[in-house]
Parts: sequence; structure tokens; C-alpha cells
Amino acid sequence: MYVPPRFEQADRGECVALIEREPFGLLVTSGDGGAPFATHLPFLLDRRGDEAVLVGHVARANPHWQAFDGAREALAVFQGPHGYISPAWYATPGRVPTWNYIAVHAYGVPHIVDDANAARAAIAALTGRFESKRSAPWSVDGLSEREIGKLLNALVVFEMPVARFEGKWKLGQHMAEADRAGAVAGLAREGGDPALAAAMKL
Repeated sequence: MYVPPRFEQADRGECVALIEREPFGLLVTSGDGGAPFATHLPFLLDRRGDEAVLVGHVARANPHWQAFDGAREALAVFQGPHGYISPAWYATPGRVPTWNYIAVHAYGVPHIVDDANAARAAIAALTGRFESKRSAPWSVDGLSEREIGKLLNALVVFEMPVARFEGKWKLGQHMAEADRAGAVAGLAREGGDPALAAAMKL
């Protein structure tokens, strides 16, 4: 990812926090012929001491899992708030339109979780992460063993320890304070993403 120094987010904690807030990512690998292959999927970010591990699963019918051989590097892309910025909002004339956004790229080598108990635990943890705010959370434990077996047969669970993060916070940091404030006000006035406006205030 092209990251000018002024937009670089070097704080690993901020990158991890973005993934935890926005867990739906894009996983990209290179196929045997060199062509990229991508799958959109939710991730669980598992903190294991100083290590961050992305946990997910794909349908067994999806050939992507065949690239999770523990040798080939993959890229997981996560996107935070983003939006169009009109030059009409700036205090300084002669500006041009742009798009502000937050993005995190996570690199690592995915491998398949072969152990059935570990795969079941991973699916339960991922589901639990998204069910946790419901008054009556659904749980894998409500399924029969036969149903759980069918589920595990239909999915391939994988883990990807993150070797490095790239974070890009393109939020108008290079603009004059009046221009940045004008963009924040414009987003609020014209129905832009409140999360983007909040990030631009920092």
C-alpha cells in the first residue's frame, strides 16, 4: 500500500483496534498461476500475548483454502470510515476534491486448523463475538453433534498470525486547520460519515 509518511499509522495498537471495530475484511492470496484470489469474510482478531492472530473460515467449496498451505503470504485488508471531501468545504480557495479514509493491511501466512476441537472452538469464538450484544445470543452449543459435524465438514477454519501491519489514516493532516475544520463541518452538514468526521478532529 502506498503510504506517504504524513498518513502513516505506525501505532500497532491503533491498527489492531481498527480491525476489532471493523472485522469484515478482504483476504487476498496469489494463486499457482500468479493471479490474485480474494475472499470477503469476517475475522476474529485473537490477541495471544504480543502476537495478533487473524482467525476465520471459508466454505469448503471455496478453493481459496487450498492456498492456506502455511508457506504463502496473504494480505488481509480492513477499511475504517471513509468519504468524499468536497473542496467547497475548505476555507482556502483553489483546492480539489479528495477521498479521506482509514485502512489497515495485515500480512501473514495462513494455515488450516486441522484439529476438530480447535476448529469448533474457533467457530464458537467468532460467532460469540457477533452474538455477544444480543439479549438471547445464539450459540454453536445449541446444535446437535450431528449438526456440528455437518457444519465443520462444510467449512475450513484457518489462522493467520500477523507478521506486520500497514496503517493509513488519510484524514487531511496536511491541510490548514481552517480547511480541515471546514471539511469536518461539511461532512456533518451534508450527511457524511460521523465516524470519519470524528477521526478528522483528532
